[in-house]
Amino acid sequence: MFLNQLYNHRKTLSFRLTLWYALIFTLTSLLALSIFYYRISRITMENTDDELMEEFYEFAGIMDHEGRGELMAEFELEILEEAEESVFFRLISPDGEILKSSDMKDFSGVTVSVDALAALQNNKEYVIETISLPGHEYSVQAIYGTISPDIIFNMGMSLEDNYEYLSTFRNLIFMLMIPLFFIAAFIGWFLARHALKGVEEVTQTAIEISKGAIDKRVEVKRRLFEIDRLANTFNGMLDRIQSLIKGMREMNDNVAHDLRSPLTRIRGIAEMTLMGKESIEDYNEMAASTIEECDKLIEIINTMMDITETEAGVSPFKSEKLDIVELILSACELFDPIAKEKEVQLVTVLPDRLFLQGDKSKLQRLITNLLENAIKYNRHGGTVTISVNTDNHHVNIRVEDTGLGIAEEELSHIFERFYRCDRSRSLAGIGLGLSLAKAIAKAFNGDIRVQSVLDQGSSFQVILPA
Repeated sequence: MFLNQLYNHRKTLSFRLTLWYALIFTLTSLLALSIFYYRISRITMENTDDELMEEFYEFAGIMDHEGRGELMAEFELEILEEAEESVFFRLISPDGEILKSSDMKDFSGVTVSVDALAALQNNKEYVIETISLPGHEYSVQAIYGTISPDIIFNMGMSLEDNYEYLSTFRNLIFMLMIPLFFIAAFIGWFLARHALKGVEEVTQTAIEISKGAIDKRVEVKRRLFEIDRLANTFNGMLDRIQSLIKGMREMNDNVAHDLRSPLTRIRGIAEMTLMGKESIEDYNEMAASTIEECDKLIEIINTMMDITETEAGVSPFKSEKLDIVELILSACELFDPIAKEKEVQLVTVLPDRLFLQGDKSKLQRLITNLLENAIKYNRHGGTVTISVNTDNHHVNIRVEDTGLGIAEEELSHIFERFYRCDRSRSLAGIGLGLSLAKAIAKAFNGDIRVQSVLDQGSSFQVILPA
């Protein structure tokens, strides 16, 4: 059980962030400490070299200012003072003969360096060498320096203290790595949990919503910008989903209402047919009525599918260069007989030509839907004006009528599917024309705006990219 929980936790983002943070922090710390260790080792060796040079210059000064006798006396004194230290002193002739030496029992393997003597003969002031002794754990740092034409000063120091100091420092580094890793892991876990707290809240909200709490939202607490952005995006998505669900419920109610009437009539016709008391003429009339009702149902279903496909972006969209003026004139010609029948005057305010990129069939449907509504809901003897202009890289198509008008409280609903204003329910229609027009405009990256005054008329403005 515990192993399963541990295995599952290993897959979480917080665990991986914690592990990566701990590893990167530990490796970075190890690199920094390694560089520091290297600098410390260089400094200790430089200090040893400085100490050797200081002794060399001290003996060279004595020889220059006080002579050979004082040099020998100082040499003996140094031997006595450094007797307990890991140090040796020697005075050597230029040909390598040892003139005087301290006790070399701890440095029995140290011979006179021929290379150092050769370098001094080439006018080099001093030479420092690191000597590795067979059978000894630690090396020796030695200096050779000329203090007079016939005397070479030689001093050596064991590097045991340096090695032990560096070894202690190195062990301390390795000892620090384990607690440092766990400290880094704890800090990483804390930071990961803090950073992902908002994500966890989004997850918990999603779980609650999946159980039916559709009104639940993620609280935006002004934390990290990315988390707040995620919360706002998630909340916006939930608002959209809730709006869609509400719209679907309303649409289902409207669909049920609009489908019930033709289905009821079809059923009534079928029942009358089964009774078998009608004449051939009656049967023909009933068949025609059935076809009419079926056509209405097919129109509703096809229009709903067109709206859904257009809104989802899966409807075929053929982009071509077309003349919007020509499309409007064709639509006016198509509806001219209907307008004359209702004594509605069609007025066009159009340029000679105006081109844009788009799908011809969809734009035709958008224009005809608006034009049909403007005529249908107009009064006898009214006017419908269609105009086109361009501004700021947009094409504006305006359809204005002098009809019934729309109440202010209904303006925000007229583009909803199956929505019909109270004053238009007595007229034929399925309540999907404006929904389809809006979907087509959105598919063109455009929009439709409406202004209306009751009993004075409405103005629909289609805004499309030029």
